[in-house]
Amino acid sequence: MVKKTTSLTLTFSGLILLISSVVLYIGPPGHVGHFSPWRLLGLSKHYWGVLHLNSGILFCLAMIIHACFNWKPLISYLKKGAREKIPFLPVAASLVLTGYICVGACHEASPMGQVMDFARKLKMGAVKRYGSPPYGTSRAYPIKIIAYYMGWNVKTALARLAEHNISVASPDEPLRDVAWNNGTTIGSLLDIMAGDQEIGGDKIEGR
Repeated sequence: MVKKTTSLTLTFSGLILLISSVVLYIGPPGHVGHFSPWRLLGLSKHYWGVLHLNSGILFCLAMIIHACFNWKPLISYLKKGAREKIPFLPVAASLVLTGYICVGACHEASPMGQVMDFARKLKMGAVKRYGSPPYGTSRAYPIKIIAYYMGWNVKTALARLAEHNISVASPDEPLRDVAWNNGTTIGSLLDIMAGDQEIGGDKIEGR
């Protein structure tokens, strides 16, 4: 019973870990994912990260228990490996492969470099689509706080939104609620609010 449960848990948690890894790979970068309305299968970037972390912990625990149940076969396997013509070749090969992937990833060696380059292109696409937040938790802050932080005139920012048919209940309405209620993105709202206002003496177009 326990062995079967452990094996099945290892399989299922590994499957969830695989799926969440792919989602986090193709999804927007963290600062954009937490700030934008991006969803996949109804889950935001935050919850995919939570799912990935907890399934990883479950996978590791199941792996440890699985190793304990199969300790004798593992030791027997190593003993048989020691009697081969080239002792521990599978062990050495697996260690070299794992080491190359881990160390090579830090230096973007091939093929890890190509994998990371592709991920960057995907994430930059998300940045262009949703925009980049002025700061991490900006989506939860009221319109007036965002305008103040960015150095924009609140009345002017609200007027710009009204010109683009963006309805705002009040200056205290959170940025994410305004985006959600108007079927747009937070990045688009920031672009509209910025317009050609001056920030720190410099005139900007867009954001």
